Amino acid sequence: MAFGITHHLESEEHQHLRHTVSKFVEKEVAPIAARMDEEDYFPEEVFKEMGQMGLTGMLIPEEYGGIGEDLLSAVIILEEISKESPALALSLLAHSILGAYPIVKYGAPQQKEKYLPALAEAKYIGALAYTEPGAGSDAAAISMSARREGDHYILNGQKTFITNGSVADVIITYAKTRPEMGRDGISAFIVERTFPGFSVSKKLNKMGMRGSPTALLFYDDVKVPSENLLGEENRGFYMVAKGFEVERITISAISIGIAERALRWMVNYSKERHAFGKPIRDFQLIQEKVARIGAKLETVKTYLYTLARYYDPRRDNRKESATVKYMAAKLGVEAGLEAIQVLGGNGYIREYPVERLMRDAKLMDIGAGTTEIMTIQIAKMIYREF
Repeated sequence: MAFGITHHLESEEHQHLRHTVSKFVEKEVAPIAARMDEEDYFPEEVFKEMGQMGLTGMLIPEEYGGIGEDLLSAVIILEEISKESPALALSLLAHSILGAYPIVKYGAPQQKEKYLPALAEAKYIGALAYTEPGAGSDAAAISMSARREGDHYILNGQKTFITNGSVADVIITYAKTRPEMGRDGISAFIVERTFPGFSVSKKLNKMGMRGSPTALLFYDDVKVPSENLLGEENRGFYMVAKGFEVERITISAISIGIAERALRWMVNYSKERHAFGKPIRDFQLIQEKVARIGAKLETVKTYLYTLARYYDPRRDNRKESATVKYMAAKLGVEAGLEAIQVLGGNGYIREYPVERLMRDAKLMDIGAGTTEIMTIQIAKMIYREF
């Protein structure tokens, strides 16, 4: 069941989807979540099963084998998976939201026909490559080059911190076709891992989100057919900027899933753990933690569901998407830390999942735009409005 008032924002189809995903997570994801973290293991067979269920087709139109462009459905899917494995949810987001959705929005008909059905079924795994060693929050500072030679583009450079980078078959890659034009000279390309010159240099060993592979990618004279240019040449920056809205709304669902699971651990453990002759739930400082996290969760989740339910791509949603991402990311980390505190020593050992939840939650303060960048974005929009 949806948490609190958000239940009223869901249709019967949304509620059925939540139930279906929840059962799948309980059966297939929960048993491997700890192994994913311990071994940094990506469960490709489970990912393929998600494809058979249609989960990897979120935001892909039904005509291409997806479940449709419904942002709230994507939020529900990611939230439910994140309650057991935020890492698996992150890989799903990178596949569907970052890898497939740009093709949905900007792809030519032949590109959609070629790639979307395979991505919807998880026959292909998707990713997006934008970040570089010298260009993260400063998105216009990428240095990867793409020069036109006949009916191909030649890509050179490297990308880092790429979710799914080591397992992806299709990578939406951004490069500068007109470097002298700055952000107005960036273009997007659909790159297949089999293109000569493309290689995975290194799989990165992370603090959290283990099991969601993150990699450093090299492009050494990668020959990309001109028909794999995505959208218009030199319009890539505006495509990715609009994509940030959807990414920041949907990635907030991962933080919500983490916070909800952490709160459940706080509640259940405080009922069972006794100190000084009574359950620790009776102590006011424990109640304060539960109340604070619960109140924030109710507020942020309601805002997230409202944004997802009524998202209009024709509007400027930068402030709203930055706001929910900022609030959700902070809440996920806070909930993880407070769950550890309530569980005490048990919260600090790996036999309990709350320390993993906290490690996973911290990425949300960094990925899809750091909390500092979200703060700047929100402030700019507020000053503009007033």
